[in-house]
Amino acid sequence: MPGSTPIYTALQQYAGKDFLRLHMPGHVGKGIKQHELCRLAVLDLTEIPGLDDLHLPTGVIKESQELLARAFGAVKSYFLVNGATSGIHTLFLALNQEGSKVLLPRNAHRSFYGGLVLSGATPVYIPVQVESELGISLAVTAEDVNRLLILNPEVNNVFISSPSYYGTGSDIEAIASITISHNKLLLVDEAHGAHFTFSRHYPQTALESGADGVINGLHKTLPVLNQGASLHLSARLAGDSRIVKSLSLLTTTSPSYPILASIELARQFMEKNGESILEKSYQLSQEYRQKINAITGLNCCEQELQAVTGVTVLDPLKMLVSVRGSSLDGYQFAALLRERYGIQVELEGTNFILAMFSLFHDRNDWEKFYQALQVIAATYPGRRKTWPKVKMPPMPSRMLTPRQAFMALSHQVPIKDALNRVAAELITVYPPGIPCILPGELIDQEMMDYIIYLRKSGARLQGPQDPSLQYINVIRE
Repeated sequence: MPGSTPIYTALQQYAGKDFLRLHMPGHVGKGIKQHELCRLAVLDLTEIPGLDDLHLPTGVIKESQELLARAFGAVKSYFLVNGATSGIHTLFLALNQEGSKVLLPRNAHRSFYGGLVLSGATPVYIPVQVESELGISLAVTAEDVNRLLILNPEVNNVFISSPSYYGTGSDIEAIASITISHNKLLLVDEAHGAHFTFSRHYPQTALESGADGVINGLHKTLPVLNQGASLHLSARLAGDSRIVKSLSLLTTTSPSYPILASIELARQFMEKNGESILEKSYQLSQEYRQKINAITGLNCCEQELQAVTGVTVLDPLKMLVSVRGSSLDGYQFAALLRERYGIQVELEGTNFILAMFSLFHDRNDWEKFYQALQVIAATYPGRRKTWPKVKMPPMPSRMLTPRQAFMALSHQVPIKDALNRVAAELITVYPPGIPCILPGELIDQEMMDYIIYLRKSGARLQGPQDPSLQYINVIRE
């Protein structure tokens, strides 16, 4: 029944019977009572009778997944307890073979690289449209997808990310129409868009727009514990046994029941309250965008983002604030927000800050953010005469497939000796988690210059063995 919580109810029933727990996990509901975690530990159980099995659900998990599918408009839905990454890996592994081609944007999350390694597929990259002043990648166009499918008819499927980390969405409906005309599957990493399902004021979901497989990072925007995510399938994929096999291969055999229960409780909450609470969040977003735009030197970038080719929608809760009209850069703004006002933004860059609001932020939270911006802008008036040009990563040449590079022997060399060598590790600025170079790609002079630029800028990096970038791993010659 809609609104029911079969997993959570079963956990509560078991916990209420005061069993002597002679089974995993090791805390047996008692071992961490001295901590706040004890409230969760009571429901941290394993696959005992009555609690079903995530790898072969026939009871409460099966029922709960069916309720999740109904809520999200899917034919079939699966719980993910390893994050959205495991859903992305699942679709890569299930729907591709070694040597097959996948059409995807080069600015995809690093989990796409993992999917390419696991499947052995070869990427064909879609150009990504950028906002050049802010230096951010935003969308792919239906025209580019169509052109590349004509040039590469052997491509197995198209796999894109929408919405972007910055809240911009590609025209999924148009892209879906094109993939159907070419008889290809459309897969969408919709990690940041789980809340779209529950309100008419938010962009149409990828499933509603015609995608065949969609991953939601539920914990990113809904009241779900970290690692809680979901995989949704349309009719074209719902009966594909390869997906079930791949998901089982990539899913822990000790799934977290608290994560499962949190997904279920969030779904129940959103079904009951999602429309009204997202309506309030939308109205607050519209009100405070106007207020922030009235602050001298600041701008919420709606027009700039919508002017980028391929961007068709914006997430109202992603507040991308340009600081290019002020005397401070984005890093300085973010530091002042954090140190003086106790406000931590999601991301900052030279020209912007990105604030990620949720459906649980109330008027006081929006007002606090607005007032802090207003005071900072007034305290540091004026406008910089010049701004440093934002350097975008070049498109590297691929010498090996990601899988070939992953399996190849490598060694570490000083960065000066890496010129014209093939990278053996990825370098990712995090957030947003998009690799600037992948294993198997050539470190030419342009890429070398960009790596040195990252080193000098003090960017937060994931991937390199040496985060200082004094050394880098390359493929042995």
